[in-house]
Amino acid sequence: MGVAVVALATPLASAQAQSPFQGTATDDRLVGDAREALRVRDRARLLADRDALIAAQHPLAPWADYWYFQLRLVDIGPAEVDEFLARWPDSYVADRARNDWLLELGRRQNWATFLRIQPSFRMNDDREVSCLGVLARHQTRTPMEGPGDWREQARQAWWNQKDADFGCDAMAKVLLDAGVLGQADVWRKLRLAIEADKPRAVQQSARLLGDTVVQAVNRLMGQPQAFLMPPPSAARLPSGDNGAHAPGASIGPDSARTGKGKAAHAKGGKNAKAAKKAKAKPSLAPVPVGLPPELEGPLNLLALIRWAGIDPAAAAQALEGQPLRERWHWRAEEAAWAWSQVGRSAAWRLQPEAPAYFERALADRAVAASTGEWRGEASRLAAAWSPETLAWMVRAGLRSASGGTPARWSLVEAGIEAMAPEQQQDAAWQYWKAQALLARARPAVGNAATTASAHAHPHPSHDAARQQAHELLGRVANPLTFYGQLAAEALHRSPAREPARPAPLTEAEMAQARALPGVDRALRMLALGWRSEAVREWNFTLTWGKPGGLSDRELLAVAEEACRREIWDRCINTSERTRQDIDLRQRYPTPFRDDVLAAASEVGLDPAYMYGLIRQESRFIVAAKSTVGAAGLMQVMPATAAWTARKLNIDFKPEQITDRQTNLRIGAGYLKLVLDDFQGAQALAAAAYNAGPSRPRRWREGNRLDAAAWVENIPFNETRDYVKKVLSNATVYGHILHGRALSVKARLGTTVGPRAGTAPPSEGDLP
Repeated sequence: MGVAVVALATPLASAQAQSPFQGTATDDRLVGDAREALRVRDRARLLADRDALIAAQHPLAPWADYWYFQLRLVDIGPAEVDEFLARWPDSYVADRARNDWLLELGRRQNWATFLRIQPSFRMNDDREVSCLGVLARHQTRTPMEGPGDWREQARQAWWNQKDADFGCDAMAKVLLDAGVLGQADVWRKLRLAIEADKPRAVQQSARLLGDTVVQAVNRLMGQPQAFLMPPPSAARLPSGDNGAHAPGASIGPDSARTGKGKAAHAKGGKNAKAAKKAKAKPSLAPVPVGLPPELEGPLNLLALIRWAGIDPAAAAQALEGQPLRERWHWRAEEAAWAWSQVGRSAAWRLQPEAPAYFERALADRAVAASTGEWRGEASRLAAAWSPETLAWMVRAGLRSASGGTPARWSLVEAGIEAMAPEQQQDAAWQYWKAQALLARARPAVGNAATTASAHAHPHPSHDAARQQAHELLGRVANPLTFYGQLAAEALHRSPAREPARPAPLTEAEMAQARALPGVDRALRMLALGWRSEAVREWNFTLTWGKPGGLSDRELLAVAEEACRREIWDRCINTSERTRQDIDLRQRYPTPFRDDVLAAASEVGLDPAYMYGLIRQESRFIVAAKSTVGAAGLMQVMPATAAWTARKLNIDFKPEQITDRQTNLRIGAGYLKLVLDDFQGAQALAAAAYNAGPSRPRRWREGNRLDAAAWVENIPFNETRDYVKKVLSNATVYGHILHGRALSVKARLGTTVGPRAGTAPPSEGDLP
């Protein structure tokens, strides 16, 4: 299960009735007809509908105009675009049209118009546009804006590219030829793309270094072990290689996706099969000799990154042999990166060897720094490990330190200190750095006299570490978030307090909220069942509808309007944006209260825990559906619903899965069965609800860990975030429903470890 991708059809008949525009049914039919004309690409029909809607001053006329703009994008001229943007100022469709137009201008290489339009692109959320912006400035010799020089901005835009695209590739080619980017930048891009399992980006970047590198990369992507360790008669380059690599060989921490919804049904998938195949039958097919010496080291490192993602233990064993490393022509920096990738892959698999692998990486990194391999800041940056690698280094340290090896808190500190400043600001890393500092400040275990003396005469460095830890915890402390709740308890030795409730909204404030054009358009589209467009319009209005975005009071009023209309996802998401004025009961509403309490009571489930899960699963949208088929308030998979109904003797037909009461009864029943199977451990049960019971059963094996450290080590990003939010939500709902303290620790428990020998056996057929 998981965060839902909401179904399009969500009737809201009241939305249109309360909007100020008094159009006719014919006007609304025109909007639907215009959307259909876009779907079938009927320009003439769409133009007629657009003109009629503009003449009628229909609030959704901007969307019809944008749809016509989309159909004509490749033919349209700058003057027409300027007229379109002027017609709909401060609107979502104007800014999205800027995005489309900037990409088109990049393809046309119309750099002057590009640079005129780009500063007005408010959302600025397209990496390809960022790359094209660097290219446009280079081609026109326009000074760069923002921090960093040409090379710095180009590298950051390119390295942060999600996958292969036209704009970033075009920028890289031109700037590489011009000497702004160097070959070291391309090799780093290749390292990052292989690590992130982006084969299209790998292929695109390899082409920048010529055919020899392309052919070698094709080989190492499909057969990394054979590339690194061929038999004596084999060599490194394929003869007549057509560029294809082994299908399904893509493996690594980022390729094992849970997907939106029911991760339990992944069953390993093609990635697990590919890993098994790569481990069991490495291909050692002989190939002709021919790699230039200067390419040996960089290509061998790419192969090792690929191999580490498939089989970290085998890659580590190969790395242990110094002669092999010499044969691979590595500097200390490349050896450090290799060990970091083995560590990352092992940490993702929760293998106990991971911290030692990272320590080997740090040792080689220290050698690189001491021998002058990094010549200047640019060279050091090119060798910097990725944010994900550093995050897994910290997690490996946490797992070891909280599992019985306190010396590994130093690895936690090292990983966080190696992060870029923006990554260090994440609440998780501030909290765990504080815990590492507190661990450093604790007196070493000894006899009673030694311990008493340490407390009576604390070391000055211990005082400094403790003070820094308290400062970090103070920054993170927040009554509404997972790490904020933990930080508040760690800092004050008591749970956080509920934020002060803001003054009631006035009718004038509510009227202003309803009058916002973007809000009105979004409500109308929700009434038509166009949820995707409505949500985009709504979100743009909150952040970009006016300079600086809406104020806290304006956000509260817009959220309240959504609450009154029972548009719960917009109510919650809007209320969450306030910075100072926090209305707890608006952020954490309790829709369908009688039904939720009844379903929870029927099976003996804490309704606050149930509410915390529903808020994360569906945002209280009854008809919500995920891309994998999970449905309803509690996002139950059809097969799970049928199994639970049989188990609990609930009358159930497949078409009832989104029926409110049925979905709540089945969802509550399944959640209680999962919770009982994990002996009441709410973090484990939430992980099982999202990723399936078999995974957290495996994840709990090994040493007994601090419960928060266990949560942080959940391998799947979606499930890790899900567990944190369900528990923090439940903590707040416990306060709202029962007046309980805002203590997430009470729900989290102290430790997580293997199933107790005295516990009953697991429910084997629990889906």
